[in-house]
Amino acid sequence: MIYDRWIRNWKSALAENFFLRSVTLLLGISLVITTLMLSVKNERILLVPPQMTKEFWIERDRVSPEYVEQMGVFIATLVGNLSPANAEFNVNMLVKHYLDPGSKNPEAMRELLGQAAYIKKNNITQAFFPSSISIVDSANMKVRVEGSNIINIGTARISGEKVSYLIKFNARDYKLYVEEFMIESKEKDRDNAAE
Repeated sequence: MIYDRWIRNWKSALAENFFLRSVTLLLGISLVITTLMLSVKNERILLVPPQMTKEFWIERDRVSPEYVEQMGVFIATLVGNLSPANAEFNVNMLVKHYLDPGSKNPEAMRELLGQAAYIKKNNITQAFFPSSISIVDSANMKVRVEGSNIINIGTARISGEKVSYLIKFNARDYKLYVEEFMIESKEKDRDNAAE
């Protein structure tokens, strides 16, 4: 009788042991599969701009065209609105946060800082008023921001012209960097031509 009880207890212990080992093995396998799936998964981060008119997304090395447009306007206004009070700050902000660290050219950085010093020394004020934006090449993240550019030295208006800022971005590690920046002059404003 004691022997029968011992055999039943032994069999139930073996069954329980087998069940627990099987559960542990299944949990281990599911943990490995989950880890592999998360590391292979392509992540997308949704961004909401300050003015919530469009939704953006950014992946490790790609961004939505809407994000490229909005960053294009931001970079164009950052570079286009300069005064003796903010020129150095804007250039430092551009260099530190928006130029690709892998492609930073020391000569270009010195030139930008030299232009900021020139603006400060000569009391030059430049204002950019964007009027349109268009994606030039969405695959290469190129955007064109067009608008009016007014330059004053002191209180004298020197020029007012239509300009286009052509900006090429590069996305890497969930961040958008400026790769190329070109300014194309369109035409003189009619107000300036009449003066």
